[in-house]
Amino acid sequence: MRKDPVMVTRPQQGARVNKVRYVAPDVARGLALLGIVIANVPTNWLATNDAAHSGFFGGTGPDPSMLDKVLIVFQAMFVHVRGLSMFSVLLGVGIGMILGSLWRRGFTNRAAKMMIAKRYFFLFCFGLVHLIFFFPGDILTAYGICGIIMALFIGFSDRTLRIIAGVLLGAWCVWCVLGALMIFINGPGAPTISMDMFYSQASATYMDQMLRSLGILKEMVVPTIFIFPMILIGFVWGRERVMEDVDRYAKRLWAWVVVTVLVVVFVGIPFGLSSVGVLPYEWEPAFGILNQAFGRLTGPGILAAVMLAMRPIQRRIAQGEAIPGWLSAFNALGKRSMTGYLGQTIILFPLTAIFLLGIGHGWPIAAQMALSTAVWLVTLLVAWMMERRGMPGPFEKLHRTLSYGKNGLPQHYELTPKERERAPEKLKVGYKQKINGTWQLALPYPKVSR
Repeated sequence: MRKDPVMVTRPQQGARVNKVRYVAPDVARGLALLGIVIANVPTNWLATNDAAHSGFFGGTGPDPSMLDKVLIVFQAMFVHVRGLSMFSVLLGVGIGMILGSLWRRGFTNRAAKMMIAKRYFFLFCFGLVHLIFFFPGDILTAYGICGIIMALFIGFSDRTLRIIAGVLLGAWCVWCVLGALMIFINGPGAPTISMDMFYSQASATYMDQMLRSLGILKEMVVPTIFIFPMILIGFVWGRERVMEDVDRYAKRLWAWVVVTVLVVVFVGIPFGLSSVGVLPYEWEPAFGILNQAFGRLTGPGILAAVMLAMRPIQRRIAQGEAIPGWLSAFNALGKRSMTGYLGQTIILFPLTAIFLLGIGHGWPIAAQMALSTAVWLVTLLVAWMMERRGMPGPFEKLHRTLSYGKNGLPQHYELTPKERERAPEKLKVGYKQKINGTWQLALPYPKVSR
């Protein structure tokens, strides 16, 4: 049963803000980066429209081998629209946890909005450079836009945010179901939508790639709408402190795990089977559309599964034990997920670009997945070495410095002169929620006092 929100008082000078690092989100990020690079290689870095079948997964000839078929079904089940959705939820969780930290430091809602908007504006800038000059498949730009928009919602109640997320997700899924039905109604052999709509061929020149990226930038509203509902869900989780008390929210988390299993079985498997010809090839775009829609629902479930699996380890860490050695590398990469993500581009851009080395084009699916895994292993090793030396990820460090300044966030927020002139009730931190029939300023965090 959910605890009633309690009033939060402004922390007094000298009060200490406790920091807790949760292992589950970092491990989830580290593992998800493998899925992301496996998905990006065939759809962006080595994308081709020349394959007889399954171009979305790397391409096969007219008679794919059994290995190709197995790998395609694996990707359809566990790779495409899985890591992206999970990262979207984690972005929302991160915003919620940052907001909680700001509130405990005494930030007013207005000051918290400005700080969050500033942080994600710089993420947008990172993404913009990445998108235009290096990688047309960039997602940081959309994450930055969503983070800025999310700053406007910090005063909304959890119930309102869930309703908004549900409406957006529902509308998106209904729209995609209608599109898929149009393909199914046409029947096998009839002209249908091509899978080419999910990706585009690798650019032949650098100028072509930049122009393609600018075209994607003009349509950035589309990926923003795709991922925003998952960010809202994650934001509520972060504000409710789900990471801190997994046992309390276990029932909800298991429900999301069940949803994920259902999507993998009833969407992912048919998507893979239609991509290898077990089901009609003409149905592949329909299941691709359904995967784009319902695949979003796997994000909370994947994160929930990791959180549930990490419970025993998190308890031991809370008691002062170190992270197990077998888990430390994944955790290190997750803590440096931006560096890991951009590191993939640092390796793959010169390696695969047709106008540079042009390596990998025409490779079979197994070789493409081996290349993807090798790139991920390099970033995993580098992150692990940084962790052992106590070094932060360079892109995380730069982003934090730009967002918070060289000295980081203040331990306690100092009111501006204008804020001091305002009524005391406008200086309280938190969000409005209906309690005992009346709207009060409240949030599910313990009182902060000295």
